[in-house]
Amino acid sequence: MRRIMSLLVALLLFAGLVCPALAAQNVFVPSISYKDGPDIEDAELEGEGVGDCLVVTTITEAREKTTDIYQEDRDLLLEVYEKLEDGSMKLPLEEDYVIRELVDVSWKKTSCVEAEHGHKEWLHQDDTTISVIFDLGVGKNTEVVVMVYLDGEWVEAESVVNNGDGTVTVVFEDICPVAFCVKRADQVEPPKTGDPAAQNMQLYIIAL
Repeated sequence: MRRIMSLLVALLLFAGLVCPALAAQNVFVPSISYKDGPDIEDAELEGEGVGDCLVVTTITEAREKTTDIYQEDRDLLLEVYEKLEDGSMKLPLEEDYVIRELVDVSWKKTSCVEAEHGHKEWLHQDDTTISVIFDLGVGKNTEVVVMVYLDGEWVEAESVVNNGDGTVTVVFEDICPVAFCVKRADQVEPPKTGDPAAQNMQLYIIAL
């Protein structure tokens, strides 16, 4: 009987190790739903500095409605997040890439759009772009791919440049849900803290 119990405990431990390994093959980085988004360092639209008119919204901020954007933009970000998480939506990238950040980049509702600055309308026109510098905190040699969700499909941003100081400069045709992707080998996850780590520790203690 003791041997059977020992075998069952071993199988449970093995399953606990295998599940995280399988999860690692997903396109998501586990912290994506609660981590802070990248800050906007600067932005230019037709030679005009427009950084103060832009806002980055994370998954948490969209749920809590803490940024000054339209509800439809929040809803779209959350919808995209849920579809990527459950696998019903895929990014057109190779399997060795993961989403490091998934955020919405929008014009501020009150102080820009409703103040009639005209930036949103101008960028919606054909052959117009905006250049935005994000503080992404990536290494100087890290390759960053930026995908934008436009008209129901993911497309690559016009250009992405790693500036070598943790920031990246991205040129967009339009702004909306944005996925910052890096190769899996370049992504380092922070150590687990809080409840997940405590639950794992309890499992190991019971097994011992």
